[in-house]
Amino acid sequence: MRRPLLALAVVLAGCSSQSADDPDWHSSKRATDLVVEEALAAEPPDYARAITAIERSGRPSATVALEAGNLIVAGHREVQPERRPAATLDQGLSLLERAANGRGEAADIAPQHLRLWFERGVGSGVYQAMPPRPELARCWRAVEDREMRAAACIAMRGGGR
Repeated sequence: MRRPLLALAVVLAGCSSQSADDPDWHSSKRATDLVVEEALAAEPPDYARAITAIERSGRPSATVALEAGNLIVAGHREVQPERRPAATLDQGLSLLERAANGRGEAADIAPQHLRLWFERGVGSGVYQAMPPRPELARCWRAVEDREMRAAACIAMRGGGR
């Protein structure tokens, strides 16, 4: 399970609306990416360290919410409980919802991530942290297609927690 989380961390760390022309930003981004990668490669993965690095990265708050939320949700796919993040699955989903309800690049990306989590569920078999929730996946698809606002899907999940 470690390799998919590492790949997710690297992909997530690239999400940002920061200036691509700013060499200091690139240096800071690389340093954060390295900390996240090392934290997730640890045995067991150190989600707290990875999330702290993202929170301290200086990235926009919606980007931090997107990246941290995805790490938390992905971490709940871990089979062994001691390998999972301390933050709850609900906390991870709430961060993703906050990103989706914001503005900018993270708000454009978060609905797709939420749709995918709700389409596929989190984990599988006896280790399933959340079964697929097709009604929420459809809602987030409508947000992606700009037919609905994120607040409607957030309210829908809030009613079924």
